[in-house]
Amino acid sequence: MVEAAAGLLAGAERPPLAIVPQGTANLLALNLGIPTDRESAIAAVFSDEVERIDCGRANGEPFLIAVGAGIHAEIVARADRASKRRWGVAAYGWAGWRASRGAEPARFQIEIDGEEIEIEATTVQVMNCASVLRRSWEFARGVSLVDGVLDVVAHRASTLAEHLVTAAAVVRGAPTDTDLVIHRPARRVVIAVDPPAPLQRDGELAGTTPVEIDVLPRALPVVLPARRS
Repeated sequence: MVEAAAGLLAGAERPPLAIVPQGTANLLALNLGIPTDRESAIAAVFSDEVERIDCGRANGEPFLIAVGAGIHAEIVARADRASKRRWGVAAYGWAGWRASRGAEPARFQIEIDGEEIEIEATTVQVMNCASVLRRSWEFARGVSLVDGVLDVVAHRASTLAEHLVTAAAVVRGAPTDTDLVIHRPARRVVIAVDPPAPLQRDGELAGTTPVEIDVLPRALPVVLPARRS
């Protein structure tokens, strides 16, 4: 998906991107309200509804969902293609449990729109959309694909009990109502940590920190399902 977006962004003219979900979690489709069953998704391709969405860039490379440093990158590394083919979305849960065991917080140096802060966290994400598994389960409230900003979400949870607290907060619709989670909107973000932490970009490993991230507001036209009258 991100490769197709990169190709469109490189062109002078940008035809709308039509999405037929074929992955495991299909997070972009979920956040855009695109059906995940193949037949309905193909029917939606022929809709006249087009929305221009934001696109992030991490060290110059585009992303549509999120860039993560720390545990979330470890989860991506552990949830390989074989496990996802066998277990589906459950592969991420197993990978998350394995990655979070014994994880120690690191001191991240983060620059948010010119303001430098330090955060002790086990994972830091810069998100373009936030729903996971279902539309009502969000890593942070108010995250939008069309608002011209990205969202920095840092998790401090390191023990099993703390991870359960943050997971429960997501399920009940109050993902940041705990001091284990920090949420800040941003247009430009720089993340560094010593030693360097692994990175994931839209579900693929993408090297290590440091990473410089910015947003291209409403840069990518996407075909959406027709609105019901």
